[in-house]
Amino acid sequence: MTGTTPQGLGMRATRNSFWDSPWPWLIYLTFYPIPWLWVRPTTADLFAAVVAITLFLPVYVIGHRSERWRPWATTAILAIGVGVAIGGFKGSWTVFAIYAGAMIGSLRPAHHALIGVGAVMLTTLATGLLLGQPVLWWLPGAMLVVMTGAGTISREAFWDRTVALSETQGEVRRLAGTAERERITRDLHDVVGRTLTLVALKADLAARLIDRDPTAAEAEMRAVAHVAREGLGEVRLTLAGQAGGSLAHEIDASTAALNAAGIMHRLEGELSANAGDAGAVLAMTLREAITNVIRHAGARQCAITVSQHGTTASLTVADDGRGGVFREGNGIRGMRQRVVAAGGRLDLVAGPTGTRLVAEVPA
Repeated sequence: MTGTTPQGLGMRATRNSFWDSPWPWLIYLTFYPIPWLWVRPTTADLFAAVVAITLFLPVYVIGHRSERWRPWATTAILAIGVGVAIGGFKGSWTVFAIYAGAMIGSLRPAHHALIGVGAVMLTTLATGLLLGQPVLWWLPGAMLVVMTGAGTISREAFWDRTVALSETQGEVRRLAGTAERERITRDLHDVVGRTLTLVALKADLAARLIDRDPTAAEAEMRAVAHVAREGLGEVRLTLAGQAGGSLAHEIDASTAALNAAGIMHRLEGELSANAGDAGAVLAMTLREAITNVIRHAGARQCAITVSQHGTTASLTVADDGRGGVFREGNGIRGMRQRVVAAGGRLDLVAGPTGTRLVAEVPA
């Protein structure tokens, strides 16, 4: 015997099988005439059975299809009322009490259902005692009220947990989608920013060289084409979730970019100490940091330091540019998110002259 509860209606809307309808559970009504196998029913007994079933069926079906708990509870009350009303006639009147216990067990919150099932069971016991019927006539019915009601409560609790789990999974998928979009945005910002910066620098250099050194200008334009092709490959890797190369490779690319921008640079530290995931995170951090130095710092010198102390790998990028107060944009925000996601931290200090960035991640 099933019911529709206020919680989980979305889940139940997808359960349209025959066994979720009210019809299969009407077979329990066949238990009502069992006593007639050894006690011949009178006309009054037959008439009472027909009237009781006629009253019960519509309220049972209507209550089963209800999406509110009040009609469902009313149906359960009517069911036990029908059973009590025909308790004095020959027939298993506790069948209606069992239906009531099952229906009332669908109420939410669960403690309301427990109270309701207990009330139906006590009503069944009281009716049997007041009518002076033998214990075996009504006690099994009272026990089945408890068993059926408890089963319904358990089933509804299961569906509540299923709905909650489904909603949680939906939220996890939504958050995963948001995180993936943020990752793509962050990585594309770093990849495209550095690539376009190099393209612009080398194109400007080629324009300046074209009159006095056509061969060098041609070399720079070929370098522009190489950078563009390399950037396109990095964009593809980013969209595939494979952004972030080795730190050694990124240091080479960063020093090349600094040379193209006419910024002197100094490199210190052990590269071999920063490998694996730590190296990939620091590589992407270095890429954005050098892009910012070239585009915004107005620096003449830049120092890059990589080191490892125990289980912590660190990267320091310091320039002698304009420094001062600045507002963190998408690039710095993306660096910080990437480093924090790796379990590290990022510090950025802008002095009167120059800016110092320190990123630390577990090695």
